Amino acid sequence: MTENTVNQDIGTATEKVYNVSVKKAWTQDQFRKNDFFPGTAFRVYQIRIFKEMLQEDAIFLTGYGLNAADFKIAEKGKQHNLYEDYWLKNFHNEYIQIFAELGIFGLLLLIAMLFVNIKNALKTKDFIHISFAVLMISLFLTESFLCRQRGIVFFAIMYCLLNAKSDDACPQKIKI
Repeated sequence: MTENTVNQDIGTATEKVYNVSVKKAWTQDQFRKNDFFPGTAFRVYQIRIFKEMLQEDAIFLTGYGLNAADFKIAEKGKQHNLYEDYWLKNFHNEYIQIFAELGIFGLLLLIAMLFVNIKNALKTKDFIHISFAVLMISLFLTESFLCRQRGIVFFAIMYCLLNAKSDDACPQKIKI
């Protein structure tokens, strides 16, 4: 996105709203209340503030705690002079969200679960299992899926159902 372009969709002739570029989202320290973050720029900004949080606070091992990252995101929004609605948004990236809330051990646990899931999916060559594994890996890049009850329930049920297959349950060919 080009820097300082006017957003025609949500702005008016008297009250202009400016699109924030990806570069500005990563580098600019202060924003105006009429700055609009398109999806990619906003996610880049969120990665940036997470990087700042890692540098400012000792959260690498333990994280902030469950749902405590939201307060820190709001503080960063105030610090960078963002429009108030942006303060209420979580990281929209499950990997960063887990890292911020549970630390490196929580992130490693999530990655291990996803690795086991994709390994089992490829081993069984089950299309639905492979689809689920790829969907979760990619979905976690763009959404904090496990921050909502329905996301947790869906992931837990599907993960358990697809990975609970034992070798004993599969019929084996008997040689006569």
